[in-house]
Amino acid sequence: VPYSKMLGYPLEIQDVVEVLDGDGSSDVVDVLALQCAHLLQMSGKVESLKEGEKMVFEVLSKGEGLTKFLEMLEGQGVTRDVVDKLRAKKFSEVFTLAEHQTRIESRVPGIIRDIRLDNLERVVTNRLGGYGSGGQGIRITVDIGGRVNVGTCLAVIYHSEETLAPKIKSVVNTAFEIEKVHFNRVIRTFRNDESEKKQQRRNRNSKSGSKGDAYKQDKKEDKDDMKDGVGSSVSSESVPKDYVVVVNTENGEERTVTEKKE
Repeated sequence: VPYSKMLGYPLEIQDVVEVLDGDGSSDVVDVLALQCAHLLQMSGKVESLKEGEKMVFEVLSKGEGLTKFLEMLEGQGVTRDVVDKLRAKKFSEVFTLAEHQTRIESRVPGIIRDIRLDNLERVVTNRLGGYGSGGQGIRITVDIGGRVNVGTCLAVIYHSEETLAPKIKSVVNTAFEIEKVHFNRVIRTFRNDESEKKQQRRNRNSKSGSKGDAYKQDKKEDKDDMKDGVGSSVSSESVPKDYVVVVNTENGEERTVTEKKE
């Protein structure tokens, strides 16, 4: 389900500015492009939705959407000073957010499978005072499909009262569906240069006069590779060089995860 990462005023206004400038939530940008593509096709401006989406992406990437939006604001009486600050994304100088902030952190390591936006919307409407001028809201800080560890910030709640009810924290936390994966327990890794190494060995062995010596050398290099975390459990053509690909999950099963090694 497409979602914005900002809920509540003025956070959603910030998201609008980001999207019109080619940034913001990718889900929102995709839906916006599709909707505009339908209008462009219906008006005869383009022949296909694909062509229409391409046109919209180009407009957004150049910041032309934001430029037109700011022109509209100025035409409706918004001062040039505010327009310039919005263009520069100096949101803190234009909007006032609620005084207090609370981070909601992940309790488990894993992968974000879903975000229940409807649950977060109800928190904003029923628990934080709704869409008033107090600056209350929720800012989502992760993406669906993204990796999190224990303590990773999932969202920030902006609230006017000094303390936040535990029930609110719990509802926001459970709105994030996380599939538990223990990334720290790497079982096997490999490097994409493994096939090249094997070819080099074969070339060397073909020139060697002693098969026994070549075999011993191969065994030694295999042992060294295992120390370096190089295994042959997965095809080396499937991921780029120096990627961790196999981890141990909560239930003991193995899951392939493509993750750049640092």
